[in-house]
Amino acid sequence: FDLELGQFNTLKTTLLMQTGKGNARQNGIIAAQYYTTDGPFDNPQGLKRLNIFGKYFINITQQSRLTFTVSGFNSAWNASGQVPNRVVKAGIIDRFGALDPMEGGTTSRKDMSLVYQQKQDNHLFRVQAYLTNYTFKLFSDFTYYLEDTVNGDMIEQNESRWLSGMKATYQTSRKIKSTLFINTLGAGFRNDAIKSALWHSPNRIRMNALSNAGINQANLFVWGQSKIIFNQHWRIEIGLRGDYITYDVDDHLGSANDTLSNGLPHASGYAQQAMLNPKFNVVYSPGAKLDIYFNAGTGFHSNDARNVIFTKKAKEIEQVMTRKGLSEKEISRWLIKHNFNPQQQFTGTMPRAYGVETGFRAELFKRFNLGMSVWYMYLDKEFVYVGDGGYSELSNPTQRLGLDCEGRLRIARWLWADADMTISQGRINGLPKGSNYIPLAPNFTLTGGITMAGYHGFDFSLRTIHIGSRPANEDNTVTALGYTLINLGAACHWKRYTFSVTIENLLNTEWNEAQFDTESRMKWENKPVDELHFTPGNPRNARLGIRVTF
Repeated sequence: FDLELGQFNTLKTTLLMQTGKGNARQNGIIAAQYYTTDGPFDNPQGLKRLNIFGKYFINITQQSRLTFTVSGFNSAWNASGQVPNRVVKAGIIDRFGALDPMEGGTTSRKDMSLVYQQKQDNHLFRVQAYLTNYTFKLFSDFTYYLEDTVNGDMIEQNESRWLSGMKATYQTSRKIKSTLFINTLGAGFRNDAIKSALWHSPNRIRMNALSNAGINQANLFVWGQSKIIFNQHWRIEIGLRGDYITYDVDDHLGSANDTLSNGLPHASGYAQQAMLNPKFNVVYSPGAKLDIYFNAGTGFHSNDARNVIFTKKAKEIEQVMTRKGLSEKEISRWLIKHNFNPQQQFTGTMPRAYGVETGFRAELFKRFNLGMSVWYMYLDKEFVYVGDGGYSELSNPTQRLGLDCEGRLRIARWLWADADMTISQGRINGLPKGSNYIPLAPNFTLTGGITMAGYHGFDFSLRTIHIGSRPANEDNTVTALGYTLINLGAACHWKRYTFSVTIENLLNTEWNEAQFDTESRMKWENKPVDELHFTPGNPRNARLGIRVTF
């Protein structure tokens, strides 16, 4: 049993129980956690969250096991939203104030999973079936009085989703002379049945619907991979995955022929697409303490089903109107009039991603682990569905190049240090230099610290996280500010009890947890302003805890 109390009316209780006494044939665990806090905000957050978890397994035979898992959580909160920088600088509110105290939301998720696994000799079979129910309701006000200068711009997002699926794998290993082959085949499906709606809801009162759709998206997939170990120095892994996805959207507000006053596209229909994606990995180990590797492969971004249907509908309209003899300009004008982007007729629905990585992992002096890699990723052009706007916007091809470094140093049996660093550069292709930054893409991140465990009954950790400043928009005229946080934790173990203290943001750094370049307008302003909007991160705060084991 755990109990934690902290500033901002924070309370967290955790209970974990094991059924039986560790029976090797069958056993289970049950866990529950309740968490509540008001946060540092002037408008109390009132966050409450309850999590439950249960897991039970039974060994049917010495080679087979059945595992059942169930979990769920419910949560609700108030929010102070993303506040404009200019309003804080003018002293109208402080960093933790709210311009629209009606923001907030609630969400819940329930999961069930059943896994059967059988292992015999050099064969391993595993199959999993799962079912998830997810609900979400969120009230947000990003732009205040930009669109509706009388009532305000608050939106309400609603989603209810049933997610079901199955996945199975079969693995076998075989040695031919000195070469070991480990082959794996897999297959499965995932189906999402979704009800999604977006409302203009000032003060949480619905005025008009912006989008309202029923969505069914199904993904069937098969894959295979082979890991070949030639000797202690060389091993490779090759794989291929095939995906087939169907999209079915029923727009409850209108059709592609409508010119609705909300200025958004509407379309019902279905679409399908299939894709093959290969991967290849090779590892060379000149010694037992050094691995040099190269990885390459492709993948895809499974786009929002509504965006896929918008794209297909734009292509269908272009085909029909071309047969009627309309010119390209006439077709573009028709699409624009009906709130479609003409470029959607030339864009794929499953943009492919390409990635490569090379690096090494080494163990030095029996106490220092070092890893370093250089990577590159390219993502095709796509239209991205904006969930809080109900429309699609074009995203040009992007490319990212980065360097990752990680180190682990064991100073003593009970003391070690670690650090992880990433340096990266991301750019949008097809835009002029200086106007091609990927908004909010990190340029430099660093995490690390010192950890002491089990030293005469005491634990201690001092950890830091750093994110560098980065462009918040394509031309870097707005900057998302970087920050450095230091967190401290300590614990004392005595008999069946553990006493702990945690101090977050030890140096009381002023930082932004979320930040975006947003155009907004206050009720007293004559014209909109485009600038940084942010949600502040927690100031220095402390929590005390006690754990009792039975």
